[in-house]
Amino acid sequence: MAKAFSYGFYHSTAWANARESALIRDNHLCQRCLAAGEITPATMVHHKEELTPANIHDPNITCGLDNLVSLCDRCHKITHGWARGGATRQGLAFDSDGNLICLHE
Repeated sequence: MAKAFSYGFYHSTAWANARESALIRDNHLCQRCLAAGEITPATMVHHKEELTPANIHDPNITCGLDNLVSLCDRCHKITHGWARGGATRQGLAFDSDGNLICLHE
């Protein structure tokens, strides 16, 4: 989900064009999976240098193809640290019986 400072950018024509250009350049394939020898369709375009309030108006950061990489949803979540092997949220996991447990008791 876009942060408040970047909401307008992510709904702009400039972003739509940059995103499509990155996907075309990367043949609509996840570049992280491809590097591991897997062929996976890309569904996301990720900013290598994260957008911040200080750089949101820098077109080299926001739309520059050197700062963009096509990723699948799984790799995008891994890149951001949102994927946590089996956990539904940080500090929780499933035990061998499928019960939700707290990891920090």
